[in-house]
This record gives sequence, C-alpha cells and structure tokens, in this order.
Amino acid sequence: MSNRYECNAFEYNFAILVRIPDSFQNSARKFDPEAEVDMEKARKEHKDLVETLKKCDVRTIELDGTEEYPECPFVDDCVVAIGNTALITRPGSKTRQGEVSEIRRYLQSQMKMTIVEIRDPDAIVEGGDVLFTGKEIFVGIGTGRRTNEKGAQAVVDAFPEYNVTPINVPGSRRLKSMLSMAGWDIIAVGSSEEALLTFKQMKSLAQYKYRILRLDSDDAANMLYVNGRLIHRSRDEIGEKSYSAIQDNLDHNGLHHEVTCQELTKSGGNLIRSVLLVLGNTLYRKIISTLP
Repeated sequence: MSNRYECNAFEYNFAILVRIPDSFQNSARKFDPEAEVDMEKARKEHKDLVETLKKCDVRTIELDGTEEYPECPFVDDCVVAIGNTALITRPGSKTRQGEVSEIRRYLQSQMKMTIVEIRDPDAIVEGGDVLFTGKEIFVGIGTGRRTNEKGAQAVVDAFPEYNVTPINVPGSRRLKSMLSMAGWDIIAVGSSEEALLTFKQMKSLAQYKYRILRLDSDDAANMLYVNGRLIHRSRDEIGEKSYSAIQDNLDHNGLHHEVTCQELTKSGGNLIRSVLLVLGNTLYRKIISTLP
C-alpha cells in the first residue's frame, strides 16, 4: 500500500518566520533615510502574526534573526515552496543572498523537503515574485535587481508539473505586493496602475479562470489564504471600503483574521513576505488543484 497521499492546494502544516534583529532598523533607512521603526511595535506585530497563524491550524516555527541580514524577517523571499519541493531562491541584492543558508538547512534537515538549487549563475528570483494559484504559477519579472527571465526559468525547471508564466511587472514592485490569492480560485488585486497593468497581463495569459476581488489599495490586496482561513490587514491600515469588500465578498465561514503591519512596511515588507508556508511532510507528494 502506498504511503503517499494527496492534499489540496493552500493546505499547510507549518509556517516559518524569522525573528526581527536589531539591525532591522537599518533596512527601513534604505527606503527612507529619515525612517524610524518602532522596534517594540514591530516585534509586537510579528508576535501577533505568529499567534494568528496558530489559529489557522499550522505549527509556527520561529528562527532567530541574524544581525548581518537586516531584512531576514522577510522569509518568503528566500524560498518557493509548493508541495514537498522547495526552490531555494537567489535574491537580486547580494546583501540578502546569505539569508537562504539557514532556511535551506532547516527545510532539508527538519522538514525533509526536496531541495532544488538554482544552477544558472545569472538567474535571479525572489519568492515575492512567484504566485502559485493552486493550478498554475506566475512569475513577475521586473526592471530592478529582483527576478529576471533566467530566474523565471529556474521556477519552470523546479516545478515541471505546473504551467509557469512569466509576466512583466512595471517598476520595481514585487508581484505579490499587488496581487495575492484570497481563496481557492480568487485573486485579490490592488488599485495602483502597476497592479492593474500586471493583472491585465496575467488575465490574458492565464490557463484557468479566476474570480477577482478588486480592492482600493495594494496593501489591502496583500493577504494570506491558509487552510481555509484568510489573514488580511487591519481596518485602520486598509480603510473601510477595502475592509468591507473583504468581509462582504469572501465567504470563509467567518474565518477571517486581521493583523497590523505598519512598522514592518517601513522596511518595504508586507504580510506575505513575513511568512513561509510549507507542507513539510514527505507523505504528501501531489497537490490536488482546487480549480476546475
């Protein structure tokens, strides 16, 4: 009898986070020389996110942050994890590339995941540019130092069972900072010009049909769908209109959770970038699509 089981897309049993180091303050100043992160509040936001994830039937794992890498709490940039496969990414900023070592070690030794390394030395890809819809994968290619075409090819090579579509993302934005999955077949889309142009391209290239939730800010469109629960930004952060749209249009049996990310965003972070969701179980090999 086979011991390999199937699972649904967006089912996870682990959420990996990295604690905020003192040097996190420095990453904020990269975006604004005058920026001041309230470290106590930032760590409180991070702690609240951990507690919220626990309500979503996942085991939370907190790794220690490293002072050498101020942006290490943005762990989703370091890995693309689908099923039992983990593609170790190569961030465009060389100052961040050392972050992947600890994550690689943990996924391999503790999660027993299949680790895929990028072989092309010119390939650059960050997890924040890779959107898995449950049936196909979109990779955002930008003009900055983040994901490039060779990085998109690395995603193709790592996940041959899925259709992988590169799309051009205007400016220097990460794909998942403007769009995210809000349900099994629902894509939340922000309101910026970059978000709308990106989604228009995605819609024309998609192999499957999705329901669309249009929101009046990109921050509102940045959310996590975990084990049938939805985690999104607070009413104060995204405004009444977006907050009501999420509550009124997404039926998750009342299983909505809201968190605050005000201090984390000062360093260019967001909700999605702060969590790495993984299945982390060698029994699960194949993901059943949630789309027709």
